[in-house]
Amino acid sequence: KEHAEALNDLGAAIGSAVDERMKSERFKTELITNVSHDLKTPLTSIINYVDLLSKPHEEEKTEEYIDVLQRQSQRLKRLTEDVVEASKASSGNIQVHMDVVSIKEIIEQASAEYEERLKEKNLLLITKIPEEKIEVDADGRLLWRVLRNVFSNVSKYSMDGSRVYIDVMEDGENVIT
Repeated sequence: KEHAEALNDLGAAIGSAVDERMKSERFKTELITNVSHDLKTPLTSIINYVDLLSKPHEEEKTEEYIDVLQRQSQRLKRLTEDVVEASKASSGNIQVHMDVVSIKEIIEQASAEYEERLKEKNLLLITKIPEEKIEVDADGRLLWRVLRNVFSNVSKYSMDGSRVYIDVMEDGENVIT
């Protein structure tokens, strides 16, 4: 009876491990699909605008085409960097350079960078940040990347005319946003 129970427990453990592995594989496939799509969008735009530049066109259009190319190539560069960083993070090989970072300053920088995109979707940004300087030990570059991703998602996926809230609170040794 003990051997049968042990065998059943082993079978259940193997079944659970197989389920987890399948779930992990589905997640990887979905991630690759999403990343491929995200990379393909600016790349297609770059290819199309290079083609437009190579064909006869009105001279005043050249600057517009170059602006689009610069914007899309920067987007492609950021996406590629994000993929590399995600890969490093998942493998535990990410370099972290801790320093004292002002939460208010980094949030203000991020909100200023995304101000135009938020206005385009009629999003109202409401911030509640204490007046006293709140600093944290963090890697400013990585924290900036997190905020950039949050603002990017807000500007892409929020319903037009919504409110976006950013609250910063200090809780003992922790900062909560």
